Amino acid sequence: MKKTVGFIFTAAGTVAAIAALVLYLLSGTTMAYVMVLAITAVAVGAVSTVGYGKIVSNKVLSLLIPAAGVLVIGAAAWSLVTEVELLGYLVSGLRQWKDVAFWAYFTVASVISWLLYMVASFLQPKQG
Repeated sequence: MKKTVGFIFTAAGTVAAIAALVLYLLSGTTMAYVMVLAITAVAVGAVSTVGYGKIVSNKVLSLLIPAAGVLVIGAAAWSLVTEVELLGYLVSGLRQWKDVAFWAYFTVASVISWLLYMVASFLQPKQG
């Protein structure tokens, strides 16, 4: 298979989503629905990457890639619910950076994954 720019962005987005999932697991504060969103984002991204241009039709692919992006950024947004109080303690000096570091890295990895998926959604193979 010839690796196109869209494939590379899709694969990079999936790798970033996997990294985000691992960082979220290491953060210490996990919620079930954030885990479901993150795991689903990784699964949809993996299907998009494996099926890029061959196995999955281009019409389905045009839905899967942005869906993976929405799922990963949704996981990042929902994870903020558990961290608002901790971020307040961090700003006030009652907590340290190490308490929120993995969550912050998860958020950054999620945003990077989302950006890569959004770029990939515009670089899909031509129909036909």
